[in-house]
Amino acid sequence: MSVEPTDYVARLRAQASDPALEEALRRDRIARRLKIALAAGAGVVLLGGFGFWLADSTGERPPYEPYGAEVLDEEVWPLEWPYTGDMPFRNSPASGWSVGADAIYVPVPMASGDLTAKEITAVLEDVKTLLVETNVSQDTLEGGEPTAALALLDPRGADQALRTDLVTRFDPEEAYLHESGVRTRGTMSYKVSQAGEVVVRVDYSFVYPLVRAEAGHEVVPGAPEVARIAVRRQFTVTSKGGKLVLGAYASEVANHDCSAPEDGRLHPLFAEGRWKASQATKGDRVPLADLYDETRVLTNGPGHCVTPTGT
Repeated sequence: MSVEPTDYVARLRAQASDPALEEALRRDRIARRLKIALAAGAGVVLLGGFGFWLADSTGERPPYEPYGAEVLDEEVWPLEWPYTGDMPFRNSPASGWSVGADAIYVPVPMASGDLTAKEITAVLEDVKTLLVETNVSQDTLEGGEPTAALALLDPRGADQALRTDLVTRFDPEEAYLHESGVRTRGTMSYKVSQAGEVVVRVDYSFVYPLVRAEAGHEVVPGAPEVARIAVRRQFTVTSKGGKLVLGAYASEVANHDCSAPEDGRLHPLFAEGRWKASQATKGDRVPLADLYDETRVLTNGPGHCVTPTGT
């Protein structure tokens, strides 16, 4: 059915003047304006939030709290940021060290005086056992007593306090060893004295990556925070009557909470604790030391607590 042009125009004019249509158009305009206003408001809030994040991340938050960590490769994280289970030895020379007991090498001896090479080897192996069981053994690190290892020592040559200081232990309710293991490096040497006794000198460092025992503390999803404690031990032992007699002995412990009670365990400083220790006043600050300087001779006796230049 055809429609005359004059009728069509008349119909459009009638619809345009319909009050119901005008009301519908008015409501549509209001709805559109409200959507535009809400979108603009959201943009302002978002921009404000970004500005707050930017200001917060560039100086308002402590330097040990990472921001935007998930978008950065951990290899380029600032030194103050926490170490994580993904890279427990980030920025540490110990990253290239051997793991655990495999790094403790026994010298190849030669017969000397009345001692055969086999007899000298037996003494050196006892010294290695002492080092391993007191500094690397999982049972010991978790708080156990290395009774068999300490039995190698002549009790007349080392009092109980010193024997305890030879042992590295942690509180399993506070922290546990990361699966990457203990990194170990050092030297063992020996000589045969004029009295025909084997005198062994050791200088070993051990670096322990530790994770908080409490669950849920992650730097980024799936990556718990790791703290590293470093222990360096220098001592001599002399074999006498089948026992090891402890001689000169010194040790240093770095990144341990020096203010913690002396309970025979080491207590790691995580990122926040490390930063606070570095901010201590000069009179309260623990002395700085480079545990990786292999030329340095320790002179402060057993258990000396230091602030590391790095672990």
